[in-house]
Amino acid sequence: MPEGVLSASSNVVALQASLLGLGFASTGGLGQRVTGSRNEIWYCHAFDQHGDGVMLYVKLGLPVRAMLVEALAAQVASAIGLKSPPPFLCQLQPHHVGRPRGQRFIAFASAAAGERGLARPLRNLDALLQMLSANKVSDLACVFDEWIANDVRSPSDILICPEQGPIFIDHEAALPEGGDPAGSFTNWLAGRLIDGMDLRERQQLLVRLRKRCAALYRLRMDSPPVVLAVVQGGATLYAELVAFLHERLAHLDRLLSERTVPEQQYLVPLPTSTVSPEPPHAAV
Repeated sequence: MPEGVLSASSNVVALQASLLGLGFASTGGLGQRVTGSRNEIWYCHAFDQHGDGVMLYVKLGLPVRAMLVEALAAQVASAIGLKSPPPFLCQLQPHHVGRPRGQRFIAFASAAAGERGLARPLRNLDALLQMLSANKVSDLACVFDEWIANDVRSPSDILICPEQGPIFIDHEAALPEGGDPAGSFTNWLAGRLIDGMDLRERQQLLVRLRKRCAALYRLRMDSPPVVLAVVQGGATLYAELVAFLHERLAHLDRLLSERTVPEQQYLVPLPTSTVSPEPPHAAV
């Protein structure tokens, strides 16, 4: 595991972790339109900031804020131990993605993860939940969606890769603009985990979720990616998104408690570790 990444199997993480990088790339030739997605997506060969070739899935039509939400969510997911394709801001030649020749523009893109051509959504809900449990990411993914206020998660947003297991994608609707960091949003995965559990099982689930939350305080988010300079207002928007995460983290335990054991009066929990978590770092 790379240094600075929180382990998905750990309950409390001793080391502080930082967000993984946000890449920059430019398309190098004609892309191929990807069918079957609710978004317009093109599979393109591109060159990253180091001049290395990379295959990207480029998502068109997103406003700048949604692009940065996608990027930050992918960074956070990877840093805490979930699989999410490395994010990029990609400079495109319009004719590379089915448009007339013209001025280049920026879009969000993600790298192909492993044998991405074999990664597919698993439509059978029971099989999907079993796969998440077998890979020990059910609880972590539930906490992740609660933290980023991702209220549109569905089975189509979780790809199953033979090489890497579950891969989490499509987060552009998270971190809702104008949303209350203390507010409750739909958490599809939490609902599926809780469904059919009795009170004791839900209490045990809450204990596990709280352990996951404890590790989130170790994540540093105080260094905006340099690549944000390629989009107007990018640094400001990114800082606002990070501020939302910092503020929501203070409410996360209560939100998960009320969602998991609503009949139980919420009490602020005692620390789960002798190592006190550091306060969130302010965005720059």
